[in-house]
Amino acid sequence: MSEKTIVEGITGVVQTYELLDRVRTRQDLVIRDDQFDFVALLEASRYAGRRGIRLSVLDTGRLALDQIESLAVSGARILTSDEARPRADEWAVLQAACRRGGTHLSAFWSGPLPAADAVSGLTVAELETLLRAGVDFHISDRTHPRDAAALAPLAAAAKKGRGFFVAYHTGPLAGDLVALAAGRAWIHVSDEGLGEGAAAALAVEIAAAAAGAGARAVVHVERGLPLEVLDALWAAGAALLFLTAPSDDRSLLRPLELKAARRKLPLRAYRVSTAFLP
Repeated sequence: MSEKTIVEGITGVVQTYELLDRVRTRQDLVIRDDQFDFVALLEASRYAGRRGIRLSVLDTGRLALDQIESLAVSGARILTSDEARPRADEWAVLQAACRRGGTHLSAFWSGPLPAADAVSGLTVAELETLLRAGVDFHISDRTHPRDAAALAPLAAAAKKGRGFFVAYHTGPLAGDLVALAAGRAWIHVSDEGLGEGAAAALAVEIAAAAAGAGARAVVHVERGLPLEVLDALWAAGAALLFLTAPSDDRSLLRPLELKAARRKLPLRAYRVSTAFLP
């Protein structure tokens, strides 16, 4: 056995123990597939499954499809994307593997949505089929503008498949988000600009529509909002994620911060973390 082989073997063992220790202490439970080798990831996934610990693997496209499939079957939740897996058949394989493993496939769409008449790449028809099969779908308008009317059929497909349809919206709110929320879309927004009357009223309307459909509007409170606006959003069913420093115990805002912390989001309702908007 060569020195190189010995060193690689020792490194692999050390990596496996390091990852198992992270899982054991419930740290870094979203693991990129390029942080550890496949053997370490598979062992960690199996260990997490035995201990009832939720482990998600972020698929960057580095591992072969059959390796990611093995992680899904072992119980890891798979976070993929149109960049890592641009083909419908790959998504279908991973969705079936996640179902066998009792977990979920979550896909983030980063590029432009395919044109309605597209016949190559991952088409709209294929997307709808995958969402009806239960794939969770996440999409942001940070890089590419999104038409809420074009998203509505995808949200409807996700609803039929009992999957999560999650939209991250940046910039001023648009009225067509109300209909999207009513289609059971989870809609994440920043608090920027929501302190104004018309914008605040629209945010409350979106929150009420989402809550009525069995989802939530998720407001990332980064700058702060008037207490009356926050109260109205809360009463409408919004989830309030306070990213600001905690208020003083004597503050009128403190009771709402404490209540908001108890309205926890399901794991499937956000991409990797609630600390930022993708």
